[in-house]
Amino acid sequence: MVRHYPGGPRSSEVTRQSILDVAERLCAEGGVEALSVRTVCKQAGANVAAINYHFGNKQKLLEEMFQRRVTPLNEERLRLLDTAIAGPRELLLEGMIRSFVGPVIRGIASSAPAEDGLGGNSSRVVTQFLARVYSMPGEEEFLKAHYEPVRSRFVLALQLCLPGLPLDDLLWRYNMMVGALIYAMNGPQRMTRRPLVFSNSQTNHNELTPEACIRQMTAFLVAGFQAPRHDEAPTAVARQIPRPARERDATA
Repeated sequence: MVRHYPGGPRSSEVTRQSILDVAERLCAEGGVEALSVRTVCKQAGANVAAINYHFGNKQKLLEEMFQRRVTPLNEERLRLLDTAIAGPRELLLEGMIRSFVGPVIRGIASSAPAEDGLGGNSSRVVTQFLARVYSMPGEEEFLKAHYEPVRSRFVLALQLCLPGLPLDDLLWRYNMMVGALIYAMNGPQRMTRRPLVFSNSQTNHNELTPEACIRQMTAFLVAGFQAPRHDEAPTAVARQIPRPARERDATA
């Protein structure tokens, strides 16, 4: 049933945003396969004609849901990347990583709805939705259409930072950065959750801020990108890792 609002029917833009919010929540909860036009209409108080009018079909609706979240983030990423490239070359790797992870971490830090009253889902819903899209079947073509320009710019920037690293190695590390970011999108509370053996230790609440999360990720990823190639690392790493005390005692 279509809802009625005091003062007359709600505006076309309010209907459009309500459909997007409901569809986003459904995807966050059950994946893309849970995106039923009938369910969206029921929960959004709209009708099939409204979805057809605003989006055309289910695929276009999904694309619009993704674009409204990712396009502003990617625009900010590229702006920050341009600033990093214009700065000192020795700071480019750190600046590139901050440009990539910072807008996402800051963007999901608040659970408050958008200030303009549109796109009013919580950060947890947005995070779950994006994670579902990144891992959905057939995501390669979808992401290529909406994400490839940003990916290319960052990979080119990485080549400036790490000219001696083969492209395959660089892509492995880039994709591991993406994977780490998707996991970190669940929030700093998850990242600092204690194993049972440390359940009595207290969380440092200074590490729960967005900027602390960005610093943690940047430090880790800089070291990862600068690590030796995988076929060069084992011997060097083995020399650096101290043996357990019991092994030293046994050979003493």
